[in-house]
Amino acid sequence: MNKVDIKGKGTMELSNGVLPLRWKRGVNIGIDVANAAIEAITILGKGARLPMLVEIQGVTHSAAARKVFPAPSLISRMALLGNSPVDRVIAMFRLPLVPAGFPIKYFTSEEQAMAWLLETTGEPPA
Repeated sequence: MNKVDIKGKGTMELSNGVLPLRWKRGVNIGIDVANAAIEAITILGKGARLPMLVEIQGVTHSAAARKVFPAPSLISRMALLGNSPVDRVIAMFRLPLVPAGFPIKYFTSEEQAMAWLLETTGEPPA
């Protein structure tokens, strides 16, 4: 399975050891979509904790979705990718609210985000 559709609101795949999650611009993520994303992580990751790149351009999450996604047991580190001042404000507001268990950073460059996700962390490879 190469690319998984997340209830028509985004896609996820496993690419070079990273799980890119590409939400469609402007979507609202509810609990059902958040749970579908967790299921995709489980399927694609096959039990390994992997780094994840999440495109957040114009995306909003319900309170219920924020409580379940991301699942710390499934992700080793997460890069949030945005491109506007609004994306940055949303990311900076959300960063302290994300469940502990992995590092998370905001980026405006996909290349920088990928470099950070793939840098050696001392963790065993997935």
